[in-house]
Order: sequence, then structure tokens, then C-alpha cells
Amino acid sequence: MHAAHAEQLAPTALVTGASSGIGRAAALELASRGYRLVLLGRQRASLQAVAKEAKQGKTATIAVTDLADPAAVTATAEAIVRDHLPVSVLLNAAGDGVCLPFLEQDVATQRRFMQVHYFAASALIRALLPDMLRRRRGHVINIASIATKFGPWGHSNYVAAKSAMVALTESLACDYAESGVAFSYVNPGIVKTSFFDHPSYRGLSRTVKRRAIKPETVARRIGSLLDRPRLELCVPTHYRVITWIKAFSPTWAWRLVSATSRPKGGDDGVKIDAGASDHKGDRFGVPGTRG
Repeated sequence: MHAAHAEQLAPTALVTGASSGIGRAAALELASRGYRLVLLGRQRASLQAVAKEAKQGKTATIAVTDLADPAAVTATAEAIVRDHLPVSVLLNAAGDGVCLPFLEQDVATQRRFMQVHYFAASALIRALLPDMLRRRRGHVINIASIATKFGPWGHSNYVAAKSAMVALTESLACDYAESGVAFSYVNPGIVKTSFFDHPSYRGLSRTVKRRAIKPETVARRIGSLLDRPRLELCVPTHYRVITWIKAFSPTWAWRLVSATSRPKGGDDGVKIDAGASDHKGDRFGVPGTRG
């Protein structure tokens, strides 16, 4: 079938981190809007469950990939270009995090965060963007974090990687401003996902329970980007105030974020091996949602 005709019948959306959290919720939102899904994550059974829930058990494509492995990312990107173009929406939602001071996170953790949040997303964009540009249509959506507004306590490497993703998105939007392709990044706050199951977040458990929003809320807002593309989306919207506070006084913003992000109850974090910070199950299918 001709590619343009195939897209007209059922546009395709590629979602990373699709097995849980924001990625899963966004995949279901896209399916409800008529998109055929390409679901990327580490656990086949979880991805198949999402495809079944989206009523695409036989039509969705399951791409089992560890985004921490550059070679695996390259192979997956090549397979998608070979077998699944055109892709109308690329949603980079996969992520991982820990909540520990910089010196308690080893270099391997730092490099893994950059690979998963930035290099893997960049590789998929590089693979799919040429076809989008040729067709003069498409939308690249990257899930960043409200933490990129001003890095909170314990998130130095995570924020650095997510900030790189934001900078990439902004530059792409400038590079291809007249191309017909849209570029967006989403800054979620605290979202109720397994992201916070890691023991290093134990000191923030009360804050998470009090402030967390549902991943479906974020997914609906992501859907709104398809209706009205824009560069930045904060969820909840009121978190945009951090931008204004920082513009008025970076020192004031730093004091506010430093005071509110530190674990309460005298617990400045859980002493663990940051290099062994894998979540159980789909390590890199857990969307980055920490704000």
C-alpha cells in the first residue's frame, strides 16, 4: 500500500516507555484518536497488555528495546524506518530517575540518564524526521519535566538529561520552523506512576501522595498538543509560574525550589547504591515524570 494512503487510513504513532505511566496513558489516548500504535519498551507482556487495552492486540507493533543500549536503539530505529513509515507522531516518554545528591550518583548512572533521556530520543528523531520533513507533516513530542525549570534537590543528573532534551526540542523547532513538522516538549509535575517506587524517593512519599496527578491527565493534555501544536506544555499549567519567578529573581527561585524539594522529616534521602538503581520490571519503560 502506498505510504501516503496508509497514513490517511490510520496514522501511526510511536510511543517509547509505553508499558506504564505517562507512556501507557498517552498510547491509549492516541489510540482513541485513531492512531495505529508502535509501542516501545523492555517488557513484551506489558506492551502487549497496552495493545490489547487499546483494542489493537493484532495491529499494534511491539518493539522490545532497552533504550540504555545504543546499539539496540539504532537497530530498532532502522527497523521502524524500514517497516513502519510513515510515522505521524513520535512521543519520547521513556525515562528513569533517582533522588540522591550528585556525589551519591555514580558516573554510570549519569551516563545512563543521558543515554535514555537524550541520546535515545535524539536517535529516534534523527531516524524519523527526514520522512516527516519530506511529507511536510508530523509531530515530535518529548516528555521532559517541570524540574528543568529549576533543578530540585537530588535530581542533578536527571535534570541535566531532561534539560538537554528541552534544548534539543527548542533548537529543532527553530531549525525546521517552516517545515510543517511540529516540535513540543511536555513538563509534567509529580505524576502518580511507578517512577517513585525507587527507594531513594521514600523521603518524598508524603509530597508525592499530596501533589501527584494521574497519568491520564497528562495524556489528555498531550492529546491537546495534536489539536493545537505549541512548543511547551506544563502539566499542571500553574507550574509555569516558576518561569516568571526565575525571570524576576533566580535566587528567589532557587530558595523556593531548594526548600520545597528536600525530603522532609530529617531524611535527606536513602543511602543506596545509585549504580543499582533499576526499577523492577520495565526499567526504561517508566516515563520520566518527576517535577
